[in-house]
Amino acid sequence: MSELVIISMRASNFGRAVVMTAEEKGVPYIFQKSGPHAPDVAAIHPLGKVPVMRHGDVELYESAAIARYIDTVFDGPKLFPAEPAQAALVDQWVSLTNTVIDPTMIRRYLFAYIFYGNPDGTPNMTVVNECLQPMQKQLDIIEGGLAATGWLVGEGITYADINLFCTLHYMRELPETAAMLRDRPNISAWMDRIYARDSAAATKQDPAWPRPVKA
Repeated sequence: MSELVIISMRASNFGRAVVMTAEEKGVPYIFQKSGPHAPDVAAIHPLGKVPVMRHGDVELYESAAIARYIDTVFDGPKLFPAEPAQAALVDQWVSLTNTVIDPTMIRRYLFAYIFYGNPDGTPNMTVVNECLQPMQKQLDIIEGGLAATGWLVGEGITYADINLFCTLHYMRELPETAAMLRDRPNISAWMDRIYARDSAAATKQDPAWPRPVKA
């Protein structure tokens, strides 16, 4: 069978979610390190975003599509349930993460620390403060979603958990969200369970990146 090639950067939360999917399923893969708009990325994604995937003649972009392909084509534990209602719940959580949680927590809040800070190296606290109330609400939704079983969908890990975990991972690095997470025991316990999995250890950013600018 053709080799599965995942092209991304270690710092990408969406790239990590795809690699964790392969790790959870025990799928052999090649990780090809590359960044946005690099030639090998732009050859697959029309907007030059990571991650992208190549498997024989199949080329894909967008992390959820790549993860679903890996889950469908390869043997191993299913991360996208076959049962329609649970499958829809996975899609619901993935959509919420990708369209609401990631834009708030990563593209605005985290980036206010590492990319869009002030000239003196301090974070852009105007943006940080604008994100606080939306992030509280989003974390409340997640906390409630984990209350029944400790997982977002069903009784075990699914791609919904992997995808969200890779976004929330960075929130333990920053002061405001670290405090929010400590106040939400369901999320904290859920994250600890995923950190203990081999797939999380295998995809750990080492050294940790991105690092926040000084507070």
